[in-house]
Amino acid sequence: MSTSGEAVVLDASVAVKWFKKGERLEDEALALKDRVFGSGVKALTSEWLLLEVVRAMVKAGLPVGKVAEAYLILREMGRLGFMEAVPVGEVLDLAKDAMMELPLYASDSVYLATSIKRGASLVTDDRHLLRADVVEYGRSRGVEVLGLRELPQFG
Repeated sequence: MSTSGEAVVLDASVAVKWFKKGERLEDEALALKDRVFGSGVKALTSEWLLLEVVRAMVKAGLPVGKVAEAYLILREMGRLGFMEAVPVGEVLDLAKDAMMELPLYASDSVYLATSIKRGASLVTDDRHLLRADVVEYGRSRGVEVLGLRELPQFG
């Protein structure tokens, strides 16, 4: 995957690592974030990402102030053009199709559908999205589903 200005879809399993210390593959997620802020990668996501990150941080018991700060940073990333939050309505039918063929949660199917709709690789650390059947489903529709470990090193 070439990342010079290339668009990628990020899910909450990646974005939460930007704010929650000690996460698995934290360094890879932070390197990707740096690449997004350096405009080397165009970040796309579902509009649900913000709420999913809030949920994950609250569930982990992080302080309310830290959760609120993460939410505001993600909102600001969108406002400043570093990340585009794609409306769920734009991918609803594709997400439904994925859910009917694959045993996926609604939010996972929305990220996959966003990837397919925009023709961009999906970057995730979610084991449900990294299953072989999901990877093949994406590939058969022209997109890659990549784990954080599969990303090239950013220089």
